[in-house]
Amino acid sequence: MEFSTQVNTFLLIAATGILLGVLFDTYRVLRGYFRPPWLITSVADLLYWLVAAGIAFLALILGNWGELRFYVFIAMITGVAAYYRLASRHFLKLIIMVFKLIGRLWHTTKRVFVFACVKPVRFVVRASFFPFRYTSRKCSDWYKKRHPPPPPPEEAPPP
Repeated sequence: MEFSTQVNTFLLIAATGILLGVLFDTYRVLRGYFRPPWLITSVADLLYWLVAAGIAFLALILGNWGELRFYVFIAMITGVAAYYRLASRHFLKLIIMVFKLIGRLWHTTKRVFVFACVKPVRFVVRASFFPFRYTSRKCSDWYKKRHPPPPPPEEAPPP
């Protein structure tokens, strides 16, 4: 294998290590945000490692036709270490900020939906029932005036 091919493979696998670090930090933030129970956490961990293995396998296939050499391990470790040393802290801040922004957008979207769709429907329903409630209230008042409740029984004094 030529030296330039090995350098290209090294850089591709190092970039794959960086990508796996980014995915892991994203998964960590999601898991910290939602705090799933242990069973869901275990399944999500398994899914992360399956995805990570698939990405690493695809990078190996694309980089050097799947040849597993010592420099591939060095490249993967170098990529992950460089990411965690240089960019992880900044990426965590960025991803937390993005998730907060998404949460705010979701909250604002819900409020706009309630204001634009639910409140007008509720107003129309209440307005359509107003004549019936008004008539019912007036009839009830009229009935109470025509038929007052009986007076309370007088208590006899103790002997």
